[in-house]
Amino acid sequence: MLPVSGFSLSLIKRFAHSLVQCLKLLHRENIIHCDLKPENVLLKQRGSSSIRIIDFGSSCYVHQRVYTYIQSRFYRSPEVILGLPYGLSIDMWSLGCILAELYTGYPLFPGENEVEQLACIMEVLALPPHHLLIAASRRRLFFDSKGNPRCVTNSKGKKRRPGSRDVASVLKCSDALFVHFISRCLEWDPSTRMTPEEALQHDWVLSSHASTISSSPPSGSERRAGVVNGGPAGHPRRHGPITQDSTEDENNYTLYKVYKGKRHRDTNTSVAESGAKQDTTTNANTTTTTTTSTALATTTTTSNTGVNGNLETTSTDNSLDDSGTFLPPIL
Repeated sequence: MLPVSGFSLSLIKRFAHSLVQCLKLLHRENIIHCDLKPENVLLKQRGSSSIRIIDFGSSCYVHQRVYTYIQSRFYRSPEVILGLPYGLSIDMWSLGCILAELYTGYPLFPGENEVEQLACIMEVLALPPHHLLIAASRRRLFFDSKGNPRCVTNSKGKKRRPGSRDVASVLKCSDALFVHFISRCLEWDPSTRMTPEEALQHDWVLSSHASTISSSPPSGSERRAGVVNGGPAGHPRRHGPITQDSTEDENNYTLYKVYKGKRHRDTNTSVAESGAKQDTTTNANTTTTTTTSTALATTTTTSNTGVNGNLETTSTDNSLDDSGTFLPPIL
């Protein structure tokens, strides 16, 4: 399997700043999105890093929680998995998973089911605090009577040992601030997890906000994805369908489509280079733009419009538990 490369860190920073601004507004109104994932983040237009968050179909107010089965599996918070009361902090967990995935090109916690999902989390974050397990209504699904994690082997014969990895080793990133930001989003205890307000004051976000103009050209993988100015430029050539039921829509270009399309092009480019001529890609100078508060206000106010407008379906299965269509085969 060919390696998959993620987006550049500077582009991820711009996405992160916009996402955190939106979460801040949602938190101020006591609204939980409940299903943050790359498929639910739209680029406002080609060639721009301004985004919209969509699909508020699972959303609720903090004091009016209806569902217990929420969030797509790869982005599902431990309190939801364990059957603990959940709140605004579950969206911050999803944010950390999304940003890590955009950087590496792979899911951070790629569980094949809920049992392995928690095993994936424990592999990186070690065992959950005792006080969380005591209050968890679903703990017996994941732990034996002595509090030991149930042994699970996935379809590829892989077993995951708690605490055998850490966030830094998974990300393989030299930016310590980015690693710390992700780690703060992925706190076991929701009460200590970073809030949107704290995220906006984090050194990694502040440094990205201060340097919104980048003079470096886009990476090769981003050029193949058509990513210029933090978004997909023009009409990048497609070598095949993105998903079985996806359609081209000029106004609704999701991170899912950029990412999936980039992987399609990366794979086909490598094949073409080994045996045939290949079309050359024009390098574009990158001039990134800052997503302002006004744009973020538009992000939030247009989200419901997107949902009511019946945006494209990017998954071959409407089940919340099926988030695997966005990602490459699990290692």
